Amino acid sequence: MNGDIPLIVIGFKTVTVLLGGLITYFAVRAALKTRATGLTYLAVGFGTITVGSLVAGVADQLFDLPTDVALIFENALTAVGFVIIAYSLYVTSRSALVTR
Repeated sequence: MNGDIPLIVIGFKTVTVLLGGLITYFAVRAALKTRATGLTYLAVGFGTITVGSLVAGVADQLFDLPTDVALIFENALTAVGFVIIAYSLYVTSRSALVTR
């Protein structure tokens, strides 16, 4: 376990993963219920961000991956997740224009 990380950071990471998982779960349920493409991408985006946070934290704490490598991995997946979320909004706005 990496002793350089304060306990408060681990606590915040845990809250982030739990809330990210909850948001992803609700987005998946909404996507399945409505069959909206935008909601599907939204779920994938939040899932990507959440998985990145989880994997980086586990790799840093349990597998002694250097903290800077874990942060690079986490931030890369966060960026990819935000791109997917932005695309979900684009798909939603395009489909709203088509149905009008």
